[in-house]
Amino acid sequence: MLEHYKGDEDFVRKILDYVNQADKGKMILTKFFDPHQQSIVSRVIGNRLSVHSFGGFINAENKRMLICHDYYEIVPDDFHISVLKADYNDSFGKLKHSDVLGALMNLGIKREVIGDICESPLSFAICDENCDYIKTHLRKIKKSSVHFGEVNELIEIRNEFKNQVFYVSSLRLDKLISSLFRISRIKANEAINSGNVKKNYQIISNASDVCKDADILSLRHYGRVKIHVTDKVTRSGNILIEGKFYK
Repeated sequence: MLEHYKGDEDFVRKILDYVNQADKGKMILTKFFDPHQQSIVSRVIGNRLSVHSFGGFINAENKRMLICHDYYEIVPDDFHISVLKADYNDSFGKLKHSDVLGALMNLGIKREVIGDICESPLSFAICDENCDYIKTHLRKIKKSSVHFGEVNELIEIRNEFKNQVFYVSSLRLDKLISSLFRISRIKANEAINSGNVKKNYQIISNASDVCKDADILSLRHYGRVKIHVTDKVTRSGNILIEGKFYK
């Protein structure tokens, strides 16, 4: 099985261990998994066991997963997720996703216990066991004093995009990263080799990897973009693509 999951072998081994535990009747609750990891879980387990997921938000991308037999009745509280909403004065500017994530990481909070971060209203999902620690210790982000309180209602995440049009000579990953994020091919290749580029939430280390319509590309510290490959081609062979950049 592992040969089908190149680059994700350790993750698959962990899921197989979860499956063995769940087979014995145990309910397994994971940390937050991104969409790529969620897809692997579903493929590895198939119909062998029940798999449930929840991220604390409507339209959440990162979710905790429950692996168990189908005789368990699952409710949202079983996922042990808290959503913390920020109360702060934005006179120093609005806080962004990266500001919150950086502040949490500086507290020593691991990325796997943090779910989605919503900018409007500023809030994030967290594993229950980390909730009190964060409320006590996360009092300031950048120059803003912040108070976090738990919310009970479901918040809907609504992604906003900025659309741009590009002409590219090919759909190679390095060329797309260079064009979309306006960096040199050399820097694009360095980013790929350093593990700072993801396609559909998976780190890609092959610069010649060919992308396709609807792929989501991300470059660390730059952002992410969903591409639409059109059927328009110039006389010189350049392809017109549309980029939907996540704000």
